[in-house]
Amino acid sequence: MDVVTLPAGVVYTVGAPLSAAPRAALLLDRDGTLVREVNYLHKLEDLRLQSGAVALIKAANDAGVAVAAVSNQSGIDRGMFGWDAYHAVERELRRRLGARGATLNASVANGFHPEHTRGWADQHAHWRKPGPGMLQLVVERLGVRPRRAWMVGDMASDAQAAKAAGLAGAVHLLTGHGVRQRRDASALASPDFPVLVARSLREAHELLAEQGLFG
Repeated sequence: MDVVTLPAGVVYTVGAPLSAAPRAALLLDRDGTLVREVNYLHKLEDLRLQSGAVALIKAANDAGVAVAAVSNQSGIDRGMFGWDAYHAVERELRRRLGARGATLNASVANGFHPEHTRGWADQHAHWRKPGPGMLQLVVERLGVRPRRAWMVGDMASDAQAAKAAGLAGAVHLLTGHGVRQRRDASALASPDFPVLVARSLREAHELLAEQGLFG
């Protein structure tokens, strides 16, 4: 697992290599989206893949769509766990996905929170969703135009970050914290930035297929 440290508190992990230039990108929030929400996941025994995650990622892999996880990890600056715990979960997540034929091409995370990061400033806000920094980094490194990328997440901040980064659109999941975030997420929709609502990753998969993400 090739880990690239960017500005202090931001970590980009290089995943499975792409065999060819990707035609599009699928960006997934981690906690509450790709995996079950347990609040500040940092123990391997608490890691559970979200139903439908493997099928969605495999569909993207098979279609030549790059897949990346994009995650706020404020538990780090809250002092609840460190980057070693984050990387251990990351390795186990990739192992479980890989055992079922699904691969991530990249992951990026930050440890920031406005109330817990010392010297909080605009640079931190840029990297923490709803800031666009992590999403912009991923699409640039994967070689995908922003308008060929979609974001899937359970927080309104996922959709807000996608809109700020110029992505094609977002799918708001009603898993994790999604139900209480639905109104704020849906309010971000505009004629050139759809915010689709899905009850599950299976439904998100269907909606993204309708949008032509997989072919």
